[in-house]
This record gives sequence, structure tokens and C-alpha cells, in this order.
Amino acid sequence: MTVPDVQSPPGPGFVAGIRLATGVHRAYAFPVAQLIATHAPPRLEHETVEGIRDGMQLFAAALDLGPHNGPPVPIGHRIRIRRGTAWLHYGVDEWRLGVPASRSWLDAVEAGAPVRVLVTFDPLAAGAGQEEMAEHVRACYVRGALRWGTTYHV
Repeated sequence: MTVPDVQSPPGPGFVAGIRLATGVHRAYAFPVAQLIATHAPPRLEHETVEGIRDGMQLFAAALDLGPHNGPPVPIGHRIRIRRGTAWLHYGVDEWRLGVPASRSWLDAVEAGAPVRVLVTFDPLAAGAGQEEMAEHVRACYVRGALRWGTTYHV
């Protein structure tokens, strides 16, 4: 897959369809906060699966995410937590994406845990559970349809 040759990130209309999932991975010597971004399937007349893939590629490029088959690249300071709410800065100063996160995720991030951001290109139903999400991520990995990187809260 190639990233479309457009430099600006997708606008709020597209980003409104992005779904975020969070969790804390504790298998290492320190916790790693996970943030997975997927997009809902086409639901409006002008939306297509290919359009969603292109938009998610632009979203991943705006975050400076790296290839799925390499180590997660550092992407700068992209997470902010203010008044108990996490926000993802995705490349446009005026826009932020609210991150629905549990208190345990916020605590880990505020304590300095790295945040592993993973963006999948293919749509996933909004009601998907953990098992469906895990299978979706695996399938996207096999196809090379995801990007990832690491950020920290400032």
C-alpha cells in the first residue's frame, strides 16, 4: 500500500468516523499504553472502503507513523491529558481527537508510560469487541494495512 500524495491530514468530517480503543499492555518491565485507531465502515452515500483506506493512510502520515514491519518509530509529543481527558494531536494545530480512556490508561500515561499508536487502514464495525479488534489488527498486519509509532504525554 502506498500513502496518497497529499500532505494535509483528513478534516474533521472524516476524523469523526475514527474509533479509538485503549488498553495497557503489562508484559514488559514497564507498562505500555496502547491506542488503536480504526474507522467505521462506509455509511454515507459518498463514502467508500477505498476512500476510508486513503483517509486512514493520510491520518497515519499526519502522525508520522512508521511501517508495520519495523520497530515503532518515535512520533513526537502527540498525547495531551488535561483535566482528566486525553487528546491526540494529529497534525493540525486547531484540531484534536478526544481519546476515550480508562483511569488506568490515563494513570499509566501520566506516569510516563510510552503510548503505542497503531492506525489500521481497513474499516472495522463500531460495535466490534476485543476479539474482533485483535483479529482485525492481525489481518491488517498481514496485509501491511497499518502503521505505528510511539509518543509520550507532555
